[in-house]
Amino acid sequence: MSGAPLHAHVRFWRDPALPGVEARSSTYTRKAFRTHTHRACIISLVEAGSTTFSLENTRHTARAGHMVVIEAGRPHACNPDAGSGLSYRLLALDMAWLSGGFGGGAPRFPSPVLADAELFAAWGELHQAFVSGAPTGCKQALLLPCLHGLLSRHSAAATGPAAAPVQGITTTAAPAAAHPQDDSGVSRARRRIEASAGQWVPLGELAELAGLSPHHFSRVFKATTGLPPHRYQLQQAVERAKTLLCGGASICQAALEAGFADQSHFSRRFREFTGATPRQYLASPPAPLDEGQATGHSQPQPRIADQHG
Repeated sequence: MSGAPLHAHVRFWRDPALPGVEARSSTYTRKAFRTHTHRACIISLVEAGSTTFSLENTRHTARAGHMVVIEAGRPHACNPDAGSGLSYRLLALDMAWLSGGFGGGAPRFPSPVLADAELFAAWGELHQAFVSGAPTGCKQALLLPCLHGLLSRHSAAATGPAAAPVQGITTTAAPAAAHPQDDSGVSRARRRIEASAGQWVPLGELAELAGLSPHHFSRVFKATTGLPPHRYQLQQAVERAKTLLCGGASICQAALEAGFADQSHFSRRFREFTGATPRQYLASPPAPLDEGQATGHSQPQPRIADQHG
């Protein structure tokens, strides 16, 4: 079964003053995801259990204490290993938050699994600021040094020493690159899908746009994007629904405007791609403050940027 277990603990937090940043906390005991992509860059903090996942046909293993970084648009499915369960905290960041770090381009991370205890703690503090409803200024003061530390230590553009490789990662050969002509056709088809705004685009139309037969187009599209055309269209519909929900739309309204025939179908597909129900995706209220926080949030002191800048 690929839908999120009904007993899974999944919560989300957002700050309207920090657009393009979303915090999440999840616990799963069995498979919750099918292969999917994100429009945002994903930074996960594994708190318990383990996951062995494929990222563009290369397998990786992450355990408690590891960070997992997955760039936008890279197909993957992080499910708990058999018998281990999986608990993690996650921050999803629009790529605009990262693209200004090195020459304005989108960074790449040679390894998606990072063993960096100090950075893990810093991102965990940022996540807790979202959970507790800390002021926007507090979150931003934590976010900027977190980004600096991640980019300077672990991105392909980093000039400083890299962290030690994570043990226990097994790999297989990466897929061959698509023919440039095919890739150009797939790019045109992807842009057509992404501009469809909740309207289903027939396979024949996409294949014609790419200059390929429907069968060949389907094969090349999956090799390039990691998803077959119909799954990619569903993914885009779910992403549109997420945007609508974040903007205040009701679940029913989001389903209709994203192109789903009914709310039941929408909920099922939403769970396949996000591991959460639409209702769970709606932002959770801040957690109660503990005794040390009751007198107000103090501004955190940047640490990562100062020590590794």
